[in-house]
Amino acid sequence: MNRSRLVLPPIIAIVMIVTMIMLHIVAPLAIVVPAPYTYAGALLLATGAAMIVWSRRAFQAAGTPIKPFTESTALIHHGLYRRSRNPMYLGAILLIAGVAILLGSLAPLLVVVVFFAILQEGFVRREERRLDAIFGDRYRAYRRSVRRWL
Repeated sequence: MNRSRLVLPPIIAIVMIVTMIMLHIVAPLAIVVPAPYTYAGALLLATGAAMIVWSRRAFQAAGTPIKPFTESTALIHHGLYRRSRNPMYLGAILLIAGVAILLGSLAPLLVVVVFFAILQEGFVRREERRLDAIFGDRYRAYRRSVRRWL
């Protein structure tokens, strides 16, 4: 795969949000989260955004690249990374799920599942192999002590 042509997770997230909105308008399937419960989506959206911002700052502070599949120079294992090996991706999923809940219909919730699968199979598993190759035993110990998602 040509890494320079890789579609990055933020772009995928934007496409997913646009897709959710379009599906909600065109083919909502069913309302599964009625108002006023849809406002709970704002909490998920804000939590996800905060996790992304915190994770990005942790990468910057460690001086390691944030772009997927670039050569990592540091293994971050403090803060949110003590609870999840992927808080940035988890934050993106929460953000997308928040939008889906704000919309309230079934179709956008199905997009969340697709987004999760794309992150899991297209990024997380491959990044884990790279981190194992770069950091070896340190990464394997971290992987044994911290769950992939929650």
